[in-house]
Amino acid sequence: MRFSVIIPTWNEGRQITSSLKRLREISDESSMEVIVVDGGSKDKTVEFAQSWADKVKVLEKPNRGGQLHAGAKMATGDLLFFLHADTQPPGNWQERLEKFWLKTHENPLAATVFTVDYGNRFGLRMVASAQNARTRWFQIAYGDQGLCTSAEVYGKSGGFPEIPLMEDVEFSRRLRDVGTIEVLPERIWPSARRLRRYGVVLNSIFNQWIGLRHSLGADPQVLWKRYYAKSDREPPPPPALGDPDKHPFAYLRKKKR
Repeated sequence: MRFSVIIPTWNEGRQITSSLKRLREISDESSMEVIVVDGGSKDKTVEFAQSWADKVKVLEKPNRGGQLHAGAKMATGDLLFFLHADTQPPGNWQERLEKFWLKTHENPLAATVFTVDYGNRFGLRMVASAQNARTRWFQIAYGDQGLCTSAEVYGKSGGFPEIPLMEDVEFSRRLRDVGTIEVLPERIWPSARRLRRYGVVLNSIFNQWIGLRHSLGADPQVLWKRYYAKSDREPPPPPALGDPDKHPFAYLRKKKR
């Protein structure tokens, strides 16, 4: 089977080279193409990606759902593997996915994800366990789980909605109409940078609040701006810990004063 690895990027210049290099090192390149779709990065993400990706497409502005959908339309593989730029897949990801997708399944298979591992700290393990359980119980997959589906299923489901945030939740709902989302036991390692920077508890509450607002019909563009801690301007990369006034939860702190 041939794989199309689709990676959305936005200001990932610091790590895109190492991420793509590792992906190449652990993969059978003869049966894989790497597609990077950038959302108008202000750093050297595109320049660095062009050295390691087979195809690079640049959109005018960040829109992760639109980027993922654009990558899927460019793909030529039998299986589409959607991977975040800051996520490391297991070393045997191709072999594991191919074997699982070629098996006969009792129920129609819509997609697979790997088991998330954010790290060994207790709080990080709890967040990962909750995320893995949520996918098993409620059939909602997130982008940092390494979502894989077939080109056929992707077309049948309608694909990713072209929205900047919560695109993975909406895509999961579309996939549920086609079949089941299976969680594979092999571990995938997304970056825990937001969890480490803002704290497990606050970050989890904030994500639940974002999810609630989305379910109540909030504009995804508004949610995206809030997620990146900016009001009416394009948000910059996450601020350093030493800049408390620009912290994405600063408005909560101000309310307490």
